[in-house]
Amino acid sequence: MAKDPAHMRAQLRTQALSELISYAAKSDRVTYKDRAEWYRNLIRTAMEISAEAKKLETELCARAVQEKALTVTEVSNAAKISRNAVYARAEVVYPDGMPE
Repeated sequence: MAKDPAHMRAQLRTQALSELISYAAKSDRVTYKDRAEWYRNLIRTAMEISAEAKKLETELCARAVQEKALTVTEVSNAAKISRNAVYARAEVVYPDGMPE
């Protein structure tokens, strides 16, 4: 049985987040004596974590609605965003409209 593509993408994104968090911990230990380098590394890594988490959240919101796993209202409540924001995320993932 083939794996669900949405599930596979979510696994890849969560793995990337895990690796970035691990990198941040290692960077913290290695650069703590050089404050400038410590800040640079952790700020850069935090931005990468934020970007990867945003991609995951965008995809999950759109796919949950498209697959009818959750309603738009349920997604907006879970993500603590407006219903309009849920529709905006769907437009990012499905620029030609959601498939039926």
